[in-house]
Amino acid sequence: MVKQQRIVLLAAGLAGALIAAVLLVGTVAEVAAQGPGGGAGRPGFGRGGPGGPGGRGAFGPGALGLDGAKLTEAQREQVRAVVDQHRDETRALLDRVSEARRTLALSAERGQVDEAAATEVGVATGALALAEARVRAEVLQLLTPEQRAELQKRRDERAERFAERAERRKSQQ
Repeated sequence: MVKQQRIVLLAAGLAGALIAAVLLVGTVAEVAAQGPGGGAGRPGFGRGGPGGPGGRGAFGPGALGLDGAKLTEAQREQVRAVVDQHRDETRALLDRVSEARRTLALSAERGQVDEAAATEVGVATGALALAEARVRAEVLQLLTPEQRAELQKRRDERAERFAERAERRKSQQ
């Protein structure tokens, strides 16, 4: 029973990755269609603000992590082309993860956790993560060395803030 619970918890963690992937695909498509600035008065923000429709997406925090890269319009078009090129593959992988999760959830509801379904959730999620990493690598090749350096600087700053928060939480326990 404990092993089954671990599998279900692992699958739940993988669900978080799935949700992130779904948000990645949706926000990339939405923001890519809007052009520079996401269609709003404030750079990097869309019509609906940070979390709403037309929000941050591919060219803002999260998703492809291109916030701060100061892409040219030509680069934005190239990013859109890369995302479009991989759209069918990404959707198929999202469907695969979704179906595997659905199968696992149904097995848990029946009281018999299907370990093969749990394995498929992991395999499908891994395949999706790999596809997303390939898209990101392809997109990063479109950037200048200066733009890549700026993104690395921002990633390092976020990692440092995350580590500081984790340390504060740990000391509060």
